[in-house]
Amino acid sequence: MPKKAVLIYLLLALLGAAVFIYFTFPRTKDEIPTSNNQRPFPSSPGPNGIPVPETVPHPDTPKVPHGPTLRVMGWASPAETQALEAQADAFAAAGGMQPVLIIDKDEASYRRNLQQALTSDTPPDVCLVESRDFSGLDPEHELLPIAVPTDSAPRSLAAFTVNGQMRALPDEFSVEMLFYHPLDFDRAGVAYPGRHWTWDVLESITRALASMQLKDESGLRIYPLELPADFDFWNILCTQAGHPALDRNVWHLAGNDGRESQMRGLDLIHELFHELNVTAPLAKTDEPLGSYFAQGHASVLIAPSELAATLPPGSYQMTVMPSDISRASLARVNGWAVTSRTSQPDAARQLAGFLAAKPVHAGWGSVHPPVDSDGDAALCYEALQQSLLPRLEPATARLAAILDQQIHTFAGPSETTSADLYAQIQTEYQTGFATASEKAALSRQVNSVSPKTDVPQLRGL
Repeated sequence: MPKKAVLIYLLLALLGAAVFIYFTFPRTKDEIPTSNNQRPFPSSPGPNGIPVPETVPHPDTPKVPHGPTLRVMGWASPAETQALEAQADAFAAAGGMQPVLIIDKDEASYRRNLQQALTSDTPPDVCLVESRDFSGLDPEHELLPIAVPTDSAPRSLAAFTVNGQMRALPDEFSVEMLFYHPLDFDRAGVAYPGRHWTWDVLESITRALASMQLKDESGLRIYPLELPADFDFWNILCTQAGHPALDRNVWHLAGNDGRESQMRGLDLIHELFHELNVTAPLAKTDEPLGSYFAQGHASVLIAPSELAATLPPGSYQMTVMPSDISRASLARVNGWAVTSRTSQPDAARQLAGFLAAKPVHAGWGSVHPPVDSDGDAALCYEALQQSLLPRLEPATARLAAILDQQIHTFAGPSETTSADLYAQIQTEYQTGFATASEKAALSRQVNSVSPKTDVPQLRGL
């Protein structure tokens, strides 16, 4: 080929390349996209037709492996998440479908994200729920029925049974227990708490501890007793006195028998916080229950067993709660549920069953019978069998919140009597929740409430 023709060919090639670059790539700073992760959006293209950059994926969103997967949502700490990931890998290694975990660090965030996920195009197949209100879900419509397991505690099964059908597989529980510092009892020469303790015994022992005026090495006071003052605590006392205020989703605020139990519970709260002068100050809004006990500034604590995960190891022991006419505690139960929008119900049920074999959260007990019959796990399992399982529905959540506030105020610097508070509680119940027949009966009861001295003192019998 002549040299002149070769030169013309090269010049035309360079000209074509220049034209291609000119019309293909941005020519000004304003036309350069902010991200190279982009695709065109036909409804709203960017300036000069350049596509709008895609939203950057959330950093917590897991990478989806190739092949069919099961989306799992829950809440856990970083350490608990690692344990959960190990369970998911073990399920896949055993021949199950690969789980993809979406884990929140706290329960409040999880509840919000779970609600959003259920209305999205990618709902979870399996989710972690708690028995108090199923993490805000409607179990009859948003969760599929699931087979009843045969090796779980009966009370844990009751926690997730709705109209005769299981809506989640129980996994773990936390139950109200009595914690104590043995060293304080040794210093006071008092025997340790145990199953023989009634509320009368607790009152006597805490008065004895108060008389010792125990102090720590820094000279700070050690209170004999730290305990909550809320609706759950009152509900336990009502149950021990004969009749719960709420068990599962059934309220028992009507009837003469219920009145006696409710008054006895209020009387005991008044004694502990106002008459005996043995309790640590109530926890503030931003302060967790047990802070005095954890620092060695309270000898006895009544709190959920899950608190054990945050206490210094070896510094405490635990036992069942004191009893009244009968023994009772209160439990929270967590379990794994299959959502009604899953496209793989059989595989999701298999995964839920696999995850329910081990507790997820530190400090929580397994719903399966413990191997050691003498340890703390056995004590908690024993308390679970006698526990309340309060379930709040949207219509009654407001009532429980009001009772929480009223009882907390009653235990604080308040001149309200037990009879006054009982009348307030009945007014709230009549106003929004009682049936017509209950309202008539409750009105007669409120007018006939007698002073505390007329209420039979039967604790400890």
